[in-house]
Amino acid sequence: MAGIEAGGPQDQGLRQYLRLIARTLGVDLESCWYECDPDATAYIALDQRVPRHPDHDLALLWDEHTGWCAGIEVGRGADLLPLTYLGPPVLPPPEAVTVFVSDLVAGRPPDRPEPPAMPAEAHLGDLLVEYADHAPAAVL
Repeated sequence: MAGIEAGGPQDQGLRQYLRLIARTLGVDLESCWYECDPDATAYIALDQRVPRHPDHDLALLWDEHTGWCAGIEVGRGADLLPLTYLGPPVLPPPEAVTVFVSDLVAGRPPDRPEPPAMPAEAHLGDLLVEYADHAPAAVL
């Protein structure tokens, strides 16, 4: 689904989806970032840490091919070392992302260290447009 038009309904939907997840996680929008070109991706810096890596910041990374990934930021360049993936669907409800993070922060061992075999989401654009209709998204 490469090439989402900036400011278009899919772009607005991704922004709103990210806003809803940030809200359920209690994260300020300043900790979020997304882009749509060439592929749709999103990032959320989290305040929590994983018990197995208490000295590293935790973050979420989403893309249209693998869905959500939780990882730790390592090194000065803040490279993200993937810990686990949420798995299908590629655009899970915000509540599912919150449970995913809560389980990881509570010490549940990561069970998907490799990107899942994500089915191609032919209707991802339509799903994003549905999120655009939820409410006006604040600027990210």
